[in-house]
Amino acid sequence: MVRSLKYYPRACLFVATVFIFSACQQNDVLYQKEYSAKEKLALSESLLNGAGTDLYYQGTVAERMVILEGMKYNPTNAWGQRELGVPYLKRGFAHEAYKYYKKAVEADQAEWQGYMAYCWLYFYRDYETALEAIDAYDKLTPDFVDYPQATSVDYMRGICYLKLGDQDKAIHFMEKHLASEIKSVGAEYVDAMPYLLLGIAYYEDKQLEKSDEIFRQGLKHNANTADLYYYHTRTLTDLGQADEAKNAIEKAAYWLKKGGYNQRPYVEEFYSIYKEDIEKWKSPEHLN
Repeated sequence: MVRSLKYYPRACLFVATVFIFSACQQNDVLYQKEYSAKEKLALSESLLNGAGTDLYYQGTVAERMVILEGMKYNPTNAWGQRELGVPYLKRGFAHEAYKYYKKAVEADQAEWQGYMAYCWLYFYRDYETALEAIDAYDKLTPDFVDYPQATSVDYMRGICYLKLGDQDKAIHFMEKHLASEIKSVGAEYVDAMPYLLLGIAYYEDKQLEKSDEIFRQGLKHNANTADLYYYHTRTLTDLGQADEAKNAIEKAAYWLKKGGYNQRPYVEEFYSIYKEDIEKWKSPEHLN
């Protein structure tokens, strides 16, 4: 009798262990709720619609975990696909980002085709593919000019054609964009870049008087922009206006030092200038 009592606790512990282990192995469904299709969509939206970017910094592990959880309930969510690609794009792994952005476009072309065009232009510098993406996007909304990433498709087209050496088309689209911006917000609120790119397009097309006119317009409203002064210097030099050119290059050097130059996050802005560019142009071979 004493012997049986001695081993009784061990037997109970063994049986309890087996029971608990069996329950965990065979009845895991008891611990996981089954959702209907409607509930899955709602749950996905609650996780993806702001939860990641509002609670955690974009691209962090925490945000990614929230997004992956949301994507589990709705793998075709276009925003989630795009967001998964963001960390790769912003850290220079554009080929990895492309896989996610492609899925986002496939899931919602109207929303993400323009963004893809923006990425082809700014992160890949693939101007032909960017133009194809812009045209495909523009066909979806033929009645108005789209602004993916707050950048008009006409402006992006202008950059593409300028970099491809087609000055006529570059001038056409940049003029169209600039006219629309001036009409919309007023000339004094248009930033330096449209003026800069249009002035460069005219310069490369050998229309020096028109280039001079555009740079002067840009500087009237963006007088603290080194890039405008630098490229205006080149136009003034070719026009034989040496004194004005010297004054413009000195202002370019001043504002560059002060931080007044065109820039954008993550990638270099088009036609960016550096101290070496200004120093080279100030040399006697250019200005004397």
